[in-house]
Amino acid sequence: MAAPGALRHHDVEVEGARAHMLEAGAGAPIVLLASPLVCTRTYLPLVHLLARQARVIAVDLPGAGRSSRLAAPWTFERYGRWTRRFLDRLTLDSITLVGHSNSGAIALLAAAGAPGPIARLVLADTVGARRARSVPRVLLARGLDALLEPLLSLRAAPHFLGNLLRHPAAMLAHIRAGSLAEVLDRAPEVEVPTLLAWGRHDRTMPLDGAERLRRALPSAAVVVGPGRHDWMLTHRAAFARALLEFIA
Repeated sequence: MAAPGALRHHDVEVEGARAHMLEAGAGAPIVLLASPLVCTRTYLPLVHLLARQARVIAVDLPGAGRSSRLAAPWTFERYGRWTRRFLDRLTLDSITLVGHSNSGAIALLAAAGAPGPIARLVLADTVGARRARSVPRVLLARGLDALLEPLLSLRAAPHFLGNLLRHPAAMLAHIRAGSLAEVLDRAPEVEVPTLLAWGRHDRTMPLDGAERLRRALPSAAVVVGPGRHDWMLTHRAAFARALLEFIA
């Protein structure tokens, strides 16, 4: 039997698009959608930490990481539909679906309406609820967060650049879509318990977005952690504790 932190690699094809996954641990299933601006490897320290108590599956969405290239960029709505079918292919029950930043909007759309195997939803500093939406404004804020998270930014830079080289059109589309997304109108369709996990000092997607989402979601709680837009990675122990308490 593999050790709890041992990684298993899988590829799954859904509707002609292949997704690469990293899996570790055993127990209650947590499916983590990596932000398409980076990749599953960016989340490895968090995956290993969560895998001590759960079965963790981290996914490179199509158009990112080691997954399929796309002939043309997808909308968040299309990613949401694809994710629902992908989760059905996993044949798992009571999934906790985790989305971060851009993948947060995708996770929310996947859970809207008929959630299928999704039992709980965790949205970490997700896009789609920012009061002021513009590409330059969000890029400036994201640059500031990156400067103030220097160790993570250095570690994630090769993943970002690798995506830019392998999936240039999808990457540019994600940068624009993440800056302009609006998901509040779909939030009332999410009926599963939801945890909004936000960095207190997030400038990319400020904390007031969590409150707007909380009001729009039928069953939501907010946890505010230390750090910024990527606090789930820079303060992973605090994030893991909040997530595991939520699903306990």
